[in-house]
Order: sequence, then C-alpha cells, then structure tokens
Amino acid sequence: MDVLLWVLFGLLPAIAAMLLGVGVGGPRWLASALAVAICVPFGIADGWPSWIWNLDLMYGESRPALWWTLLLGGLLGTIFDFKLLPRGINIVLEAGLVLMLPWWLSAPLREASSFEGCLLYLAVGWTLIVALWLGLRRSAAAQPGLPVPLAMTIALGVDAWLLRENAGGADWQLAGVASVALGFAVITTIWRRPFVCGSGAALTITLAHTGLLICGRSEQELSQLPFVLAWLAPLSMWLVVAPCFAKQRGVGACFAVMLVATCGGLAIWLSAIS
Repeated sequence: MDVLLWVLFGLLPAIAAMLLGVGVGGPRWLASALAVAICVPFGIADGWPSWIWNLDLMYGESRPALWWTLLLGGLLGTIFDFKLLPRGINIVLEAGLVLMLPWWLSAPLREASSFEGCLLYLAVGWTLIVALWLGLRRSAAAQPGLPVPLAMTIALGVDAWLLRENAGGADWQLAGVASVALGFAVITTIWRRPFVCGSGAALTITLAHTGLLICGRSEQELSQLPFVLAWLAPLSMWLVVAPCFAKQRGVGACFAVMLVATCGGLAIWLSAIS
C-alpha cells in the first residue's frame, strides 16, 4: 500500500472500527474493534487467508496464521470482557492462543534451524509473550482506564517506525494502523466516560504488538538491540502492580507509561545511529 491507499484502506477502516466499536458500543468492544481494525487492512494488503483448518500450522506461512490469531484474540478478548464464558475456560483458551503464536511465527526459523535452535526460539518467545500478556492483563485489571492503551499506542508506534526503517513492506503500515486505532480508542474518552480497558483487550493488544513486530523477521533482525528494546518496552507496565505502588496505582501507571516511551525512544535512537 502506498500512502494514499494506506489512508483509504488502512487508517480509515481502522478509525471507523474504533469509533463504532468503542465510541458507540462501549469499551468492552475494544478487543474486537482492534482486531477488526488490524485484520481488514491486513487482508487488503496481503490477501485474505485461507480458512484456518486449511493452514499448515507446522511449517506453513506465518502471516495467515497471524491474521487468524489476531481475529481469534479479538473474539476471545470480547467474550472475556462480556463474561460470556466461565473465567477459567476463557483464560485457558487465551493462554493457548498466546502460547501458539510463537510456534506459528517461528515456522521459518524452525525449518532452517537445529533442534536446539528451535527450542531456544520457542523458549524465549514463550517466556516473553507470556510475561507481556500477564503484565498487560494485570495492569488493565489494576488500572482499567487509559494507562494500558496509551502505553501500547506508543509501543505500536515505535514498532511501526522500526519496521519502516528496517523491514519495509506492509508491516510498518499495519503496526501504524494498530497504533492509530488504539489512539482513537483513547480519544473516545472525550464523550465516553469512564473508559475501561478490560483484561480481554490486553490479549489482543499483546498479540498485535508481538505478532506485527516479529512476524517474518530473520534471526539477525530479531537479535538487534532496537527490536529487542521495542519488544520488551511494554514489560514496564508491571510497575502498575508493583508492591511499592500498591497504594498509589496511578503513580505507578504514570511511571510505567513514561518508561515505555523512554524505551521506545531509545530503540528509535539506536536504530537511527546504527
């Protein structure tokens, strides 16, 4: 997509999804609205994927698997926020989706690596994405207002910048769409108060950040410090639930958002000078 097509078929559908889903329907639709905001431009840019049961989940292409992961993440997140399933069942399903994402995205690396290399990729991927998911989930539960979507708007914006400078293609545009979409979810607080980012939405945000940043990246790209910093930046949200901020969650949230922005700025600076 060039810039005009990105605006017409990327940003505008994403903004519409957020304004209709969150601005009209309410914040409990955030997970589904974000998934739609990313998946529609994703399908337009890359082509619509085959049905999920037709995918090769062992060594197949990672991008169609990512598309379905985002869509299912939006569905599960909305189900959780609306409390349509028992909490335990929903968390198990979410955890399964989180753990499957590194498996699907690492297919090209696993195919070209030794058994030990595969184990290393998967162990690192599982550890980081679970830490990110739990951190955002617990932060959203402790401070269900703006901190998580605001921090992840910044993080996804950093993802878009790094991908534009280092990878090219449609990846940076999709990350940019996700960042703008979350930003418009924050803007809906002008007329919809209070704004609540539920724990279910944290799932979709985690999948979007991790999936868009590392999908299709080579081993060399993933080992670069800017990419590592950008991926790990949202771990700062654990400060929200840190014991030292037990009585001042708002202060912890402010520090966490500032630290996400600092890590993102450092990643951009390191990428620019390298």
